[in-house]
Amino acid sequence: MSSYSNSSTIIRFYLCRHGQSEFNALGLLQGHLESPLSPLGITQAESLALKAKQWEIDHIVSSHLGRAQQTAHICAEFLNKAVHHLQLITPQSTADLAERHLGAWQGKAVAQLAEFHQFSTLCYQQTHLTPPDSFEQGNSLERINSLERDNSLKPDEQREHINSPERTKSQEKSESTDTVRQRMQNALRDIAQMTELHTRSSSSELNVLVISHGDALACLMSQFTQPVLLKNTQGMLLTYQNGTLEWGGLID
Repeated sequence: MSSYSNSSTIIRFYLCRHGQSEFNALGLLQGHLESPLSPLGITQAESLALKAKQWEIDHIVSSHLGRAQQTAHICAEFLNKAVHHLQLITPQSTADLAERHLGAWQGKAVAQLAEFHQFSTLCYQQTHLTPPDSFEQGNSLERINSLERDNSLKPDEQREHINSPERTKSQEKSESTDTVRQRMQNALRDIAQMTELHTRSSSSELNVLVISHGDALACLMSQFTQPVLLKNTQGMLLTYQNGTLEWGGLID
């Protein structure tokens, strides 16, 4: 990763969750799966754009996932029409702002996953924990909970259970809070450096709208305060100066 700028420029990051997706409306876990905005989500994104006008946004950066990019483009389209800019805002995207990869839980109904609820109450304190079928299986909550069940099986049954299609088809890319938090912070520092490089040197303050995801934002929030799961298009403020990120509070 490139070195960070030590400019005195103050960058305000308005970090917001994307509008409601179709998976959100159905109560399904998404992670890295794609799901477009629902009609309500489009309306929410339009309302976010109205708030972003008040924030005098200079740049927009989103997760590379479609629901975040869709929200970002709705905001950019509105701002480009409503606000006089020397240069049109063109949203950028990066995978470092993506949602936590949820491994085998992706696409599953939240209501049917008791272990997900257990994970969500522990993961911001025990930040090494991962959803099931992670490469770091020793840190996986599912791995911890399944040891007793697996050991109760006979050897042949254990072998069949371990090699079952449900286990072997999992993507084994799930992420811990530590992993998500680090890549989110790296993304913001990279964005800070790039926005400084592409903005006239006389600017002392920059405002950046960042569109990300509920769990990913909670992971980042846990670095500064007790995390909460933001509702769709709700957000939080972080400021960046001289290589340091500081907590600025929740924003409606």
